[in-house]
Amino acid sequence: MSALLAFENRRDFHVNRLFEWRQNARFVDMLALSLLFMALAGLAAQLRFHLPFTPVPFTGQVLVVLLAGFVLGRFGVVSMGLYLVMGSCLGWFSGAVGLAALSGVTAGYLFGFLVAAALIGEMAQRRREWSMARIVAVMALGDAAILLLGSWWLSALLGIGMAEALLIGAVPFLAVDALKIAVASSIAYGLTPRPARAQG
Repeated sequence: MSALLAFENRRDFHVNRLFEWRQNARFVDMLALSLLFMALAGLAAQLRFHLPFTPVPFTGQVLVVLLAGFVLGRFGVVSMGLYLVMGSCLGWFSGAVGLAALSGVTAGYLFGFLVAAALIGEMAQRRREWSMARIVAVMALGDAAILLLGSWWLSALLGIGMAEALLIGAVPFLAVDALKIAVASSIAYGLTPRPARAQG
């Protein structure tokens, strides 16, 4: 009986390790991790390149946003909020500072980071166990929010229809973002409990 209880205790530890850590973490710990993800997003913003058929650059930020929401839970949106504030102050986005940094062609995507982190973070905060399929679905939902908000802003800023905005603001990024979702989901899956993996 004692061996069985020990096994169940070990199993419960694996089932709850990320969930319980997030529930029991101190405010200062969550804030420190939020600052870390903020810095990672800032570094990822510097890895960008432009293609002639879209005004929006390819960057590594989305990967960080997806992981911030999953790892930090509700603090994911705090991390991305800090990123927007510090990014506009330091010129992380395009060399511009202040309101100019948050009103250019990429502004919709930047605010989409907040929405994506909030969506993923809320779901991560509520659920104890995850399958790979659920993680991919949640990551894809967050990415879709970024692309849709980014395209909507392009439509409004450039005075073009939403269909055209999607063609230049979302379609070019689908393949690359699919890779980012796969990488982020794999990392998140490695942080989830082993017993949950067999449940599909």
